[in-house]
Amino acid sequence: MKAYSPGGRFDSDFELDSIGDGITADLTNPAGTTAEWWIFNSAASTKDPIYDVEPLGGGRVWVGPRLLSVSRASITQGTGAQNERGFYNADTLHMTLNIDDLRSASPDLFNQRGNIKNAVDLTTKYRVVWKGQVYRPIKAQQVGVVSERHTLVLLDLIQVMPDELVNDSQFLAYAQA
Repeated sequence: MKAYSPGGRFDSDFELDSIGDGITADLTNPAGTTAEWWIFNSAASTKDPIYDVEPLGGGRVWVGPRLLSVSRASITQGTGAQNERGFYNADTLHMTLNIDDLRSASPDLFNQRGNIKNAVDLTTKYRVVWKGQVYRPIKAQQVGVVSERHTLVLLDLIQVMPDELVNDSQFLAYAQA
């Protein structure tokens, strides 16, 4: 009779770690790309209390960059949707990331169980620079479940336009490019 939980080193955690290493080694290195991951530092940031813009001085401060391996990235060209500001055209970036790589770049995104927190405000806390453009995450979805643990993260990001970067002195060079 076999035991319910067989022993040995080839348990599900070992296999999942091997899968994570394989994702980075096999998917990212030959065909993937890299991106810069920036984390908002609210303690070092300052903003005008009335106008919600950068005052003279430091303004909003971001920590980084942390290099993030990207298994797959694709751009959806922005449509000319009209809103209260007129026509606004921003691209959407779709990235597939190894969950282990994202966890090492930004452990504060994850809860104790290793899942992305539900109440994370992706829009204001993080920035991603990819191919000379600045993006902000708008949606994260975990996929690839193996033994109750996820292996991939699908991240949707929207382009931060040059007029939005004027309050972020660290990204001002991208606004002028």
